[in-house]
Amino acid sequence: MVDYYSILARAVASLNPNTTEQRRALYDRARKTLADKIATVDPSASHTDLKTESAALEAAIQRVERDLAPRPASPGPADAPRRPARTRRYRDMGPLKDGRRPLRIAAGVLGAVLILGAGAAVYSFWPRNLTDLRNISNSRTVTAAVEEPVKSGYVNLRQLVYYRSNQPVGTIIVDKTQTFLYVVRPNASALRYSIGVGPECVTLAGLFHVVRKESSDSAARILYLDKDYRIHGSTAVAQPATAGCIRLVNDDVIYLYDHTPLESRVVVSN
Repeated sequence: MVDYYSILARAVASLNPNTTEQRRALYDRARKTLADKIATVDPSASHTDLKTESAALEAAIQRVERDLAPRPASPGPADAPRRPARTRRYRDMGPLKDGRRPLRIAAGVLGAVLILGAGAAVYSFWPRNLTDLRNISNSRTVTAAVEEPVKSGYVNLRQLVYYRSNQPVGTIIVDKTQTFLYVVRPNASALRYSIGVGPECVTLAGLFHVVRKESSDSAARILYLDKDYRIHGSTAVAQPATAGCIRLVNDDVIYLYDHTPLESRVVVSN
């Protein structure tokens, strides 16, 4: 029988925040993943096998929840009830056949999915620097009524994310394929902005530097790169445009402008 308890306990320990709603969602994903993986790994698995594994998973869920429940004060040594000794007798039994190998494989895949999913959520949402978190919260203004972004909701907002890079801290990385701009921060993190790419920068790639900064009524702020390429503001970053280069919403470009010194490195990739 697969040790579902250990798998779920590690996944629950990685949740942040660890609330009843988050755990309930995790358990629902575990149930669905178990059923899907059993059907994928061994389509001929019987209903009894699926029922047995599901019962084991439910028992593990109940055990995890019991571990999280408040524990009553334990009685003193004198008041502790004695448990009667248990003896078990086993008859001689023949060798058991390992008929559940496909189910164990499916359970292993389930555990990996749960642990990786919980770990990714922690890295994505855990702030690496308290000062950064406060600055972002205090400086952000709501502009959703003006824009119609292609990316949905939370993904389109400026936010601190897990990001590994060999570039030094402070480097601006423009990923035109993902339409994101990253500012490399310490501890494998980056401040991510959603961007639009204008026709002037379709073929732009390589290493540049911020050579000039300028305020403008039409584009809020402008950061000039080598060869007069620009990172600038717009009221509709995700909409098609006939002019411009690397576009951010005005609130984001103002924040970037204020926190980017001259001669900062800018790496543009396709």
